[in-house]
Amino acid sequence: MSSDFAFWRVGEGNPGDIYDGLADGVTDALEPHSDVSWFRSELLSRWPDLVDVLEPTEYDLLDAPEDAAKYVLLTLPVSMLGHLDGIFELARQYKLRGYSGVAGEAF
Repeated sequence: MSSDFAFWRVGEGNPGDIYDGLADGVTDALEPHSDVSWFRSELLSRWPDLVDVLEPTEYDLLDAPEDAAKYVLLTLPVSMLGHLDGIFELARQYKLRGYSGVAGEAF
């Protein structure tokens, strides 16, 4: 079992629709922002094990490098849910918006 969380800074539209688009690889509703890149870097610096549950993957970025500054999508297994408080704190520091796939609500 896992929980999905998406984070972005600048996006047009309903957060649920943005999230659904990201799940399908559609990033058109989002604009790149340096805060997303910094968030991504700091996540991986603090919790290197997130690399296996984070999108876009390094492979994905070969085709769409701008996506690294558009969004972060985490699919956290139960064993990693202990990171959530720190992840949300970091997202607040970077003023990111987001959506919880499990709760079905924006944050």
